[in-house]
Amino acid sequence: MKLINLAAAAVITLSSLSAQATYLNIAGGVDAVIPNFNLFKANNSITETKYNWGGNLLSNYTGGVDVEFTFLGKEASWLNTFKVGGNSLSTANTVGDSFIHHFDLTPGELIDFSFTAGGLPAALATVANGWNVADKTKVSFTTLSLKEFKKSPYDAILFFDDTGGGKDDNHDDLVIGVNVVGVPESSTFVLMMMGLVGLFAARRLKA
Repeated sequence: MKLINLAAAAVITLSSLSAQATYLNIAGGVDAVIPNFNLFKANNSITETKYNWGGNLLSNYTGGVDVEFTFLGKEASWLNTFKVGGNSLSTANTVGDSFIHHFDLTPGELIDFSFTAGGLPAALATVANGWNVADKTKVSFTTLSLKEFKKSPYDAILFFDDTGGGKDDNHDDLVIGVNVVGVPESSTFVLMMMGLVGLFAARRLKA
């Protein structure tokens, strides 16, 4: 019986870790082919063929979490800005600049951020997560969910289109990397340790 209990604890641990593996989801929108003249497709920074256009980024996690946002580049002359709370990144930043924001999340909750195009009237300039649309006449962002960007890990990449420059709609006017970097150890870490101890003890008992 003791052996069975320890094995069960290990199975629960592994399933819990699997369930927590994805922290972000994309809801809504449509799959769109990434244009070859998208700056990041053209310079081989990304190898994916499609991203989500018009969808919104949601939490798939319950509790407090730290998320890092990193400026990856831009193809825009306007001063475009990405904001989360009191923090921001813009086309004036240096590639690699970043900040970390703490969220207290529930599953299905929108990740609170917005993009603003510096060359448009205020009423037309901003798209907030939750109000994103696949519309060529409006500012919008696309979302790529992946774990590799020049072999560096990100949970998602956000590509903003400011509708300027002839409305090229290739979504590279401000590009932001999103990465979950801090998750409380309490549940996941403790369960993992319990599972490892259980597996070790099971091996000892079997021997």
